[in-house]
Amino acid sequence: MYDQMKNSMKPMMDMAEINKKTAEKLISLQSQYVSDFVNSSLAQMKALTEVKDPKTAIEAQIRYMKEIEAKASDIAQQEISALSEAKAQLTILMEKTLEEMGDNDYLAEVQKAMQGFAKK
Repeated sequence: MYDQMKNSMKPMMDMAEINKKTAEKLISLQSQYVSDFVNSSLAQMKALTEVKDPKTAIEAQIRYMKEIEAKASDIAQQEISALSEAKAQLTILMEKTLEEMGDNDYLAEVQKAMQGFAKK
């Protein structure tokens, strides 16, 4: 009975694991981005305090903004990739689970399990 219950819960546990790994990856990417952003912002402020020419300061700020944009774009692409990978894994898992349910008379199995619980 325990093994039967464990087997029936496996797809949900697998889904939870996929979601957990995806969330961890997204959190890691965001943490990395925030850390890089703070560090580069501090470095940019320090660099701007040392610049005497306004034109040089503007050029430095434009370069900095382009770097920030490139980093944000890269992180976004990595996040999209992580989400796409999770979607693909979840799709495969659901297809497999539905195929297995089709192979077995799922309702009959559930009914047997419920009758077993009722007898106890």
